[in-house]
Amino acid sequence: MSLLSILVFSLIFGLMAGASVDKSHILPVALISAIILYISRDKIAAREPAALSHVDAQSSTNTASDYYAWPELGQFAFAIAAESFQGAIKQLLQENAITPDEDSALKAHILIAHLIPDNDNSYDSNAVRIDVNNRTVGYLNREQALSFRRRLDEKGLANQITTCNAIITGTVEVSSGNGVRLDIAPFD
Repeated sequence: MSLLSILVFSLIFGLMAGASVDKSHILPVALISAIILYISRDKIAAREPAALSHVDAQSSTNTASDYYAWPELGQFAFAIAAESFQGAIKQLLQENAITPDEDSALKAHILIAHLIPDNDNSYDSNAVRIDVNNRTVGYLNREQALSFRRRLDEKGLANQITTCNAIITGTVEVSSGNGVRLDIAPFD
């Protein structure tokens, strides 16, 4: 933080205090704020790059187009065991409700699923988590996860997040039995 910026900020603080209280407070407030900013300038300067990198991290948030997308098969043949994630699936159904004029008790929603190798999983370091709209909707079982990771290795995508279409099936009224099916070739 430069001396000029310290003086400008100090003057602004002083003018704000003077405008709200009394003109006689402008100089003391400006002087005190200048001293505080001058003493803290190293700490302020050290925080600026961190704040900028946080903004850069947010602006470069990966979208689905930044990941490898598995080819669309249009079959949605791969079902995920999602019994433990019925709450998240129900929220997805509510957020993506079909218009009321459609007279189908069974609702289907095609969304983008992120297949995330979960190396830090405490139960299985080979786990693969399935997220839809930033919600975990299930995991691949142990054998499927190993096969999926082999497929990633073959494509040169080891430990990379990939995407595929997913279909959420079920009804909002039912709290269990809702499911997720992935549009991806079955695992060997």
